[in-house]
Amino acid sequence: MRPRPALAGAGLLALVAGGLFFQDLGRYPLWDPDEARHAEIAREMAAAHGWQRLVLPTFELAPYREKPPGHYWLVSLAYTALGVGAGAARTPGAVAAWLLVMVLYAWTLPRAGVAGALGAGLVAATSAGWLGLARYANLDMTFTACVTLGVLAGLAWLEQPPPRRPPLMPYVAAAAGTLVKGPLAVLLVAGPVGLAALARRPRPAWRELGLARGIAAGGAIVALVVVPVALLDPETLRGLAATNVRRLSAASPHAAPVWYYALWLPILFLPWTLLAPMALVHAARDPDRRALVAWAAFVPLVLTLAAGKLATYVLPALPALALVVGPELARVVARHPEATRTRVLQLSGWLGVLLLGVAAAAAAVAARSYPVPALGRAAFAAAALAWALALAIALSGHRQHAVPLALLGAVLTLHPVFVRFAAPAVSALHSDHAMAQLLAEAGPAPVIAFGSQAPSLVFYLGTPVVHTEDPRLVRDLFDADAPAFVATGRRHVAELETLLGPRGRLWYATPRRRLYGNQPPPR
Repeated sequence: MRPRPALAGAGLLALVAGGLFFQDLGRYPLWDPDEARHAEIAREMAAAHGWQRLVLPTFELAPYREKPPGHYWLVSLAYTALGVGAGAARTPGAVAAWLLVMVLYAWTLPRAGVAGALGAGLVAATSAGWLGLARYANLDMTFTACVTLGVLAGLAWLEQPPPRRPPLMPYVAAAAGTLVKGPLAVLLVAGPVGLAALARRPRPAWRELGLARGIAAGGAIVALVVVPVALLDPETLRGLAATNVRRLSAASPHAAPVWYYALWLPILFLPWTLLAPMALVHAARDPDRRALVAWAAFVPLVLTLAAGKLATYVLPALPALALVVGPELARVVARHPEATRTRVLQLSGWLGVLLLGVAAAAAAVAARSYPVPALGRAAFAAAALAWALALAIALSGHRQHAVPLALLGAVLTLHPVFVRFAAPAVSALHSDHAMAQLLAEAGPAPVIAFGSQAPSLVFYLGTPVVHTEDPRLVRDLFDADAPAFVATGRRHVAELETLLGPRGRLWYATPRRRLYGNQPPPR
């Protein structure tokens, strides 16, 4: 393969993915509850002293026993380099997403050429779930990067002729994923690689797997955290274990039905879900790509076994889908006879027209719930309708090969508009940044979060708040002469206003949140 086209393709993909993931990354405040909670945990880690802070995360200065510390190390480093803020909190996820797109390109390049590698990278970078979580300050993209690196390393190792040298990277990647989110990483790496090994002929011998060395290496990495935690605070270790066990039971806080991922995985892979069935059928018939199909199926099937489910959990399935669908769409664009099945592409294209029409309508409906500026709504709707029209014209002219290009163009046009106009409007309702600014200007005073979480308020204040559902505590503080504040959600507004009476002066209000003080607000 000539290096110049490969480098040109890598450069193009790097620029496109970089623009998608890093554009205005810190322009809008952190969203409650997840973004702000993870950002605050990392802020407290960065502000604390002593090496113990690296293995014992805190949230509002209390031990945080839900997740391992791996992701928070990365965010703390970002704070050190960029300063504490929304952009720095989102940077590790964006960097992980960008690097992973480039890894998908590099992995596909020798197997499907420059066009196929570009297809894999662009499909991943422009799928809805990838775009959203690349710019979202939580653990899922970092975790997905660890899992994907492990699986790809394992699949590349299986392609080597026997006798193979025992692999190490899958074990190391699984250990890194364990430090980010927990032992699920081991299963999500071992499962797809194991299925591929069982399907390969001849199957690798046990001694080729290097289980003893790999487990020892991975175990040593995990032990760097587990051993200090066990010595310093065994309760944290028990809490981490209990969190993982609780996800399996109906007592999980995110319990969902068995069909949950059958709904959410197609949504997260939009718009490429429309073209995925054709690509998956072709790949399932190809022995060289069958392992990718098994990988894409394994992730949601395993996650379905747990009662606790969230849409973001299934992100590790998207790299496998991108590796299947991306090269297939490159063949469609190149008008390869086997890839351009007229009826399938025609149907997918008209579904794309419908999807873009729904997106345009959603821009108008969004104004009822979020304060999106009129210019933003108009730009989004106009772009969606323009691409819907272009796609309809291409289909009417029997140019089905243009369907992937039109969908790609639509995403590359609509995403920057969403980031510029809609994301700040979401923050206006789902972040307490503005509330924190008011409180900072008012000076030091106790702040109560009444019957609600307030992670973004804590993050932007830089100090914990008082959490309570005790009306007497609120009343006592408001009856004193010293300034005091209470923040709450709409569910408790009537109760608080009745409790506080004229002493409760409204300082800040959105459809979601209220802030009351016992002093008059500034004019």
